[in-house]
Amino acid sequence: MGSDGATGADPHVKAANFQPAGISMNSNTKNRTALVTGACGGLGAVIAERLCKEGYRVLLLDVSDAVYAQAQALGERGFQARGLVCDITSEDEIKAVFGRLDAEHEHVDILVNNAAISPKVDGKSLTAEEVPLAEWQAVLMVNLTAPFLLCRTVAPRMRGNGWGRIINMASVAGRTRSMVSGAHYSASKAGLIGFSRMFASQVAKDGITVNCIAPGTINAGLGGQLNAQMTDNYKKNIPVGRIGEPEEVAAMVAYLAGEETSFITGAVFDINGGYFMP
Repeated sequence: MGSDGATGADPHVKAANFQPAGISMNSNTKNRTALVTGACGGLGAVIAERLCKEGYRVLLLDVSDAVYAQAQALGERGFQARGLVCDITSEDEIKAVFGRLDAEHEHVDILVNNAAISPKVDGKSLTAEEVPLAEWQAVLMVNLTAPFLLCRTVAPRMRGNGWGRIINMASVAGRTRSMVSGAHYSASKAGLIGFSRMFASQVAKDGITVNCIAPGTINAGLGGQLNAQMTDNYKKNIPVGRIGEPEEVAAMVAYLAGEETSFITGAVFDINGGYFMP
């Protein structure tokens, strides 16, 4: 798997160079770098683009090689974007990526743990009694253990700079019952919220904030995979009468990534159109 260190010898851990920026940094974003996991398509792509528009340098991290073309396309629009390929379920590959970034004197100031999986069979989740153990473990590995690994890898680097923003993408499924998500997905997202609160309390003194965003049904990524009937059923249970757009979630990410949010930590921001009101 990944090599531990700055050599970048592992063929599975590859990087494309930053593209020249055609925009100027504003006072809130200059010299800040954001890393977005699961950045290849769906909600992650929209988040990465929004952070680019805010003026950040953005590292787009995904398990798919397609992330290179995505970063290239952003670069051609004048943004600073770089593609990184990594299996975030492998601690060795995570160490190799950060080893390479350290060797290049590249810092990660903002971490957005967006990558997640939600297995379905014929568009539906299996019941808890039906889920194979291997599937349960795979979902928790991607949705909960990988954010844990990334948080504890990036925190010492943020601590050294006295500043950091960690934004963990949870879900309404981790807040209340879900009409479509499986028990493993709900458990992983509830666990991510609990972990985020504990981690927030441990790193707050170092100038690092840790917050969660809990989207409801969004017209992108996992939410975008719902068929028309399932989407209509969801709309009937959402007070605003529609599903969310990925740009609405990306706007909250941009807000939490900013300089002015240092007094917000350990919080969960629900973006679900009123489907769940705690």
